[in-house]
Amino acid sequence: MSTGACLMVLWIICLYGIVVGVWWIRLRDYFRERNAAAGIRKGADRLAAVALTGHVCDITMGMVLLPVSRHSALASFFQIPVSTTLTYHILTAYTLFILVIIHGILYVSWLPVFNNLSASLRMVIPVLNPTYLYTETWPGDSSSIGIWRASLVFTGSMAAAIMAALFMTTLPRVRTRDFNLFYFTHLLSILMVAIVCLHASTMFYCTAPGLAMWVLDWGMRFHELRRTLDGTLSTLGNGWYWSSVTIPLPRARLTGCSCRSPLAHFYIHHARSSIRELHPFTTITHLASKNDATPPSDEDIAIQFLFRKQGKPMSTHELEEAVAPKPFYRRMIRGKKERAKSVQWTAKLASLVDEKSPGLQHAPLKGGISDLMAGCPPTDHGIGVSLRLEGPYFSPADPHRYDTVICMVAGTGISGALAIAAAFSHAIRREQDARIDERPAVSRRWRRCIIVWSVKASSDIDLMPLDPISEGLELRKFLTGNGRRRLDLEQELADLVEGRDRTWIYISGPNAFIIAVKDACKHVKKKADVDFYAANWDI
Repeated sequence: MSTGACLMVLWIICLYGIVVGVWWIRLRDYFRERNAAAGIRKGADRLAAVALTGHVCDITMGMVLLPVSRHSALASFFQIPVSTTLTYHILTAYTLFILVIIHGILYVSWLPVFNNLSASLRMVIPVLNPTYLYTETWPGDSSSIGIWRASLVFTGSMAAAIMAALFMTTLPRVRTRDFNLFYFTHLLSILMVAIVCLHASTMFYCTAPGLAMWVLDWGMRFHELRRTLDGTLSTLGNGWYWSSVTIPLPRARLTGCSCRSPLAHFYIHHARSSIRELHPFTTITHLASKNDATPPSDEDIAIQFLFRKQGKPMSTHELEEAVAPKPFYRRMIRGKKERAKSVQWTAKLASLVDEKSPGLQHAPLKGGISDLMAGCPPTDHGIGVSLRLEGPYFSPADPHRYDTVICMVAGTGISGALAIAAAFSHAIRREQDARIDERPAVSRRWRRCIIVWSVKASSDIDLMPLDPISEGLELRKFLTGNGRRRLDLEQELADLVEGRDRTWIYISGPNAFIIAVKDACKHVKKKADVDFYAANWDI
């Protein structure tokens, strides 16, 4: 956990501790005095607990909304990675659901106390909202404020029902089998927040910061997605594809320390593949060096992506049916049979170039890894494609603070490693240019960059030809899968980590691979100065 994340956790603990400590004493004393004045000797602490859990739910709801913004100012300031903010969102959301259940149980537990009251005392404290007096709520008070106080039990029940639906769709079995159900059910949270604000007058003030960031975030996302960007899509063979997209990225958005990170991802929307879906892709382009190399007069910066088609091979008829234009309502609502035979988003996008270039599945690449890092097209064949891009979103990473950077990647996880390698090459070029121009060279600590790439198919090995690249930059390829011996991750890391060098390890790939490398890093960390970061999208 980073220093920023630790500070956030400490702040949250202090906040809840102060709220519970201060409010419990005040609420307990208030309800004890009120019940004693009314002649009611039991239930005061229970009512205080109902009110306290309600206030804690208000604060927790605000906490849940804080990290949902992709353009999160808090995450950027504290340099918290996406995986951490998502984990925080999930934990606080589950905590909120538990608090709501406790809040409801405490309210229901008041009913036996109410039933044991005499008829005269039942006219003092109402059953619908016992935190107020009978004369303050309907039917004792028929004003609008009295009716609102009596309606709180109904708005609370409606909000709890929506929250239960959200909870059910977040279960791993449901979320992984039907992500769209999970996603669109989450949109009900907008209605839930509105209902909860009617339920508790203090809720709006607690949720206002998160709501403001969320509204601003959606405004920025719509602003970024409003324009269609024309680029090229090429096939590398064996299910791998190269996409070169020119994006009008304002230079003002690349100022600040966070954009110096070599790791950046975008959300890509392709209307012909899906009207609803946006998919995250890590760019292999180092945006900071690309920005420096692009003439100031150019408004656009060319960025590249690398992806692999997933799913089973499709027939020509299936391809035509998958990419054929459909009415809007057909794209938004699919029947059970359509969902069963649905085609992966990446397969639909890849089918566009497969139709145009069926004979290029084993075409040789021109150039090697240095050409990919420089943004040169790997083949002479490609088709035009129109995409919408949302981003960039930067992951907090500063490899320049380390002597050695090791990229442990598998499959398409090499995208982030290529961006890191491009940052390393850029640092070397800057140092060389300073020497040629006889300018003071910037002190460079980063001396080694090693990419350890694990692939399962032997044909994938040839996709990244090992050509002469920057001094200190090394690419190691390992063939695994199909009964082959697995890479000894701990031994490989131990061999690469040198003595007193400070080392940073970047991890990307399938979830099982990430877990295995993280375990190996923890063992190596006991003997060497090692930090590591995992680009993990699975929570």
